[in-house]
Amino acid sequence: MESGFGLQVFEQIDKPNVFSWNTIIRCFAVSDDPQRALIGFQYYTKMLSQETFPDKYTFPFLLQACGSVSDSGLMKQVQCHIVKLGFDKDLFVQNSIINACFKCGFLHDARILFDEMVEKDVVSWTTLISGLVTQGCHTEALVVFGEMLEDDSENWPNVATIVSVLTACGNLGSLDQAKCVHSLLQKGGWIHMDISVSNSLIDAYAKCGSLNSAAKVFEDIGNDKRDLYTWTAMILALAIHGQGMDAYTLFCDMVRVSQIVPDSITFIAVLSACVHSGLVQEGLCIFESMKARYGIEPDLKHYGCIIDLLGKAGLLDRAYDIVEAMPMEPNLTILGSLLSACRIHKNLDLVEIVLKKIKSLSGKSGGAPVLLSNIYANENRWTEVIHIRKGIRTEVLEKPPGKSWIQVKDTVHKFVVGDKSHPEAMELCMLLEGLERLGKTLDGFTPSGNVVIEGQQPKCGPEF
Repeated sequence: MESGFGLQVFEQIDKPNVFSWNTIIRCFAVSDDPQRALIGFQYYTKMLSQETFPDKYTFPFLLQACGSVSDSGLMKQVQCHIVKLGFDKDLFVQNSIINACFKCGFLHDARILFDEMVEKDVVSWTTLISGLVTQGCHTEALVVFGEMLEDDSENWPNVATIVSVLTACGNLGSLDQAKCVHSLLQKGGWIHMDISVSNSLIDAYAKCGSLNSAAKVFEDIGNDKRDLYTWTAMILALAIHGQGMDAYTLFCDMVRVSQIVPDSITFIAVLSACVHSGLVQEGLCIFESMKARYGIEPDLKHYGCIIDLLGKAGLLDRAYDIVEAMPMEPNLTILGSLLSACRIHKNLDLVEIVLKKIKSLSGKSGGAPVLLSNIYANENRWTEVIHIRKGIRTEVLEKPPGKSWIQVKDTVHKFVVGDKSHPEAMELCMLLEGLERLGKTLDGFTPSGNVVIEGQQPKCGPEF
C-alpha cells in the first residue's frame, strides 16, 4: 500500500484494531529508507498507549525494521517486549528474531536461539542457513544443511534453502558439494521446477571451476524457459573462465534471438568478459549502448570495467578522459586499476596525476606509492625511489589480507596472507620454496610491461 494514502486512511479510523496497527507498522518497517523504517516504532508506541494488545504478527515487522537499520540496541528492546508479552515461544516470532540477529551481527545469539527452539520448520532452517551465508560463514552453512537433511522431522529444503546452499558451495569453490546438491535436486525432481534453482546451480558450478557442468545446466533449461538471470549467470560463468568472446556472443544471442532486455548486472557480466579477453571495441560498444539503447545509467562498477579494459589495452589517455567525465567521483578501485595500468605501460606522468586524485579522495594513498616507486626503480630513478620510500614509512598502509580456498577430497582449506595457523603450514611453505627454486632453473614465460593487443574484428552490429 502507498504509505501516504494508507496513512491518511489510517488516521481516519476512530479505534484501529491490531490488524490496522500491524498494517501501518509494516508499511514503514519494510521501507528501504532507514528513517522511514524507524517510524514504524512510533506507531507501535502509539498502539500501546491506546491499549491495543499486539499479536504475533506485530513483532516480525518491528524486527525487520531493526534489521534494515542494523540497530542492535533497538532489537534487544523488541526482544524484551516479546518475552514480556509471552510471544518468545511462537515459531513465527522466533524465526524473525533469528533473522534480525544475523542482520544486526549477532551470529552466536542466532545459533543459540535456533538450538533452543523446541519446534523448527523449514523457515527456521532456511533462516539459519541463509543468515550464515550472508555473513560469509559458508562452511558452517553447509554443515547446518547436512543437519537439516538428517533431521527426523519432515522439514525438507525449499527453493530458498537450496539457493542459499548453492551460494555457499560457489563461494567456497566446493565442486563436490555442488554436485551432491545437484544430485539431490535431480532425485527430487526439483531441477525443472524452479528456474532460480537452475540459475544458482549455473553460478555455483562456474565458481567451482566446472564450466562444462554450468553449460550443461544452461542447455538443459531450454531457450523458452531461460530468464534474464539464466543468461546473466551463464555470461558471467564464461567471463570468469576467460571465455570472453563466447560470453560476448551469448550476450548478442540473448538480446537478438531471445529478445531479452539486459539489466545493470548483465552489463557488468559481459563487460567483465571483455576485460578478461581484451575485447576493447566490443566492450566500448556495449558500454555505449547501455544508456543510448537501454536507458541504463552506468554506475561505478560499469565504469570500473571499461577503465580496466582500456587501461590493460594501453589506452591510458582515453581511460583517464572517461574518469574525468564520470558523473560521480571515481572510487579507489577505479583509480587503483588505472594506476596499475600506468605501471604496466610505464606512464609516469599519469601515475603522478592519479596518485594525487587518490590522496584527495581518501587522505591516504594506500599502496599507490609502492607502485610509483617500482616504476621509478625500473627507470633507474633511485633518488625518487628513496624519497617515496621515506614517505611510505610515515603513512600507515591499510589493505585487507588476501584469502583463498581450496578443496582437497572432502575438506575445504582456507588460507589468509601471513597466517601460519594451518596444521601443515611448514610443509606447504617448503613445497612453495621448492617450486620457486625449480621455476628459476627452467625456461619459461617472462612477464613484460609491454602488452600487445592483437587486432580483432569488432562485432559492433545492430544487435545492441
